[in-house]
Amino acid sequence: MKFRALHVVCICTLAATWIACGAGHPTIRTINVAPQTATSTVSPPSDVQYTATATFTDNTSRELNLADGLSWSSSNTAVATVSTNGSVTCIAPGQVTITATAPADLNLTVNNGVNNTSPNVTGSASLTCNAM
Repeated sequence: MKFRALHVVCICTLAATWIACGAGHPTIRTINVAPQTATSTVSPPSDVQYTATATFTDNTSRELNLADGLSWSSSNTAVATVSTNGSVTCIAPGQVTITATAPADLNLTVNNGVNNTSPNVTGSASLTCNAM
């Protein structure tokens, strides 16, 4: 009986610690994408590498990556495509907006695993793709 009571106490303590460890941590306030403006060519192809730096609610900042839930998108994939690491390749002449998106926070739900239910924060930059 003592073992069972100790087991329940340990489980409750671990659960409380797990839930509390996420409380009060800073969340993303803004994302700055660099470079803000860039120009590249379709032929010969030349990639542009973008980075996303988050500023948090405690006024700290750091570069984000895929492990942070960061994703990249192009406003027109017929003009330029973007990889998961922020490398952009021009496909056709034109102008696009490159957007970095990351969750502001990570909220856990235990029912079927870990789900991110926080709102997303975005930052964007522009890219002009020239024929030559």
